Amino acid sequence: MFDSHNHCEFSCDSQMTLVQAIAAAEKAGVGFIVTEHWDYEYPTNPDKFLFDRDAYFAKYAPFRSEKVLLGIEVGMQPHLAEKEDRVAADYPFDFVLGSMHMMNRLDLYEKTTYRGLTREETLHDFLEDSIACVENHDNFDSFGHIDYICRYWPYERKEFVMEENQDQWDRLFRTLIEKNKPIEINTRRLGEPASVEAVRKLYRRYRQLGGRHCTLGSDAHLAEHIGRRLDIALALADDAELVPVYFRERKMLVDRVR
Repeated sequence: MFDSHNHCEFSCDSQMTLVQAIAAAEKAGVGFIVTEHWDYEYPTNPDKFLFDRDAYFAKYAPFRSEKVLLGIEVGMQPHLAEKEDRVAADYPFDFVLGSMHMMNRLDLYEKTTYRGLTREETLHDFLEDSIACVENHDNFDSFGHIDYICRYWPYERKEFVMEENQDQWDRLFRTLIEKNKPIEINTRRLGEPASVEAVRKLYRRYRQLGGRHCTLGSDAHLAEHIGRRLDIALALADDAELVPVYFRERKMLVDRVR
């Protein structure tokens, strides 16, 4: 089984090296894909989440193997689709994870992003940006952490209620399905039963509309988090009848999880 979402020394917010991550993945008995952050126009520091791609491959390529693969996580914004699609175009990445870290050109991590917005307005804007991104971006392999915003938004009700924005969720999922893009089951928040139940409905709906595949990722920034809660993610995949996959040389491969 592959943990397809991890951050090492080319991600500014990571606290582990690739060597430490590989050792932790081996101990956990999982394959490992490093997905360093790439975010253009990061609001508080435009260059903070960019890295030298040539240096990345010079340092990491010697460690590449069947169990250690090299990827990137591209933070998507609607107005940057063409530019962001070029990030991985000339480099031999195994996997490109497309994720939403911004909304209305603002960082979802920052509390000021939500100032003056109701929960309903925030969710509407977040989903509209997500839909626009998957419609206009093509150079990504899987759509990352759909519940990322739930980590940080300041509202009392943290979890999604799919029925409140059914049309938008369906537009998002149908676009991913039309482009044959798997959806990630991210394990970061799966320690909370309410979080598990909220995302369960979303993965089931993705399958009902015709989606077939998912990637599994811990979003680890610390060595001890590699492989965390992948058992819960796998149970969610089974429940939704989604097939776990990973990518090597940008080709989808069925994860050998049994």
